[in-house]
Amino acid sequence: MFTGITEELGKISAIQPNKLTVSARKVLEGTKVDDSIAVNGICLTVVNSNANSFTVDVMPETSKRTTFGQWRESP
Repeated sequence: MFTGITEELGKISAIQPNKLTVSARKVLEGTKVDDSIAVNGICLTVVNSNANSFTVDVMPETSKRTTFGQWRESP
């Protein structure tokens, strides 16, 4: 369930075709595969995570209908 509460500001660490990896810490406390995390208003499903980051799949329709295609990896 989306609570609408911003927990932290993550950094995009990798963008691959149909995948996004975000570096974060607080939001990962208790997060597991198949949980949803809203990224810039887009609800995405976690497919992999560790203590420092999470990875989500980004479907072609999501890319088409959102600003995802404009996102860039953080320096």
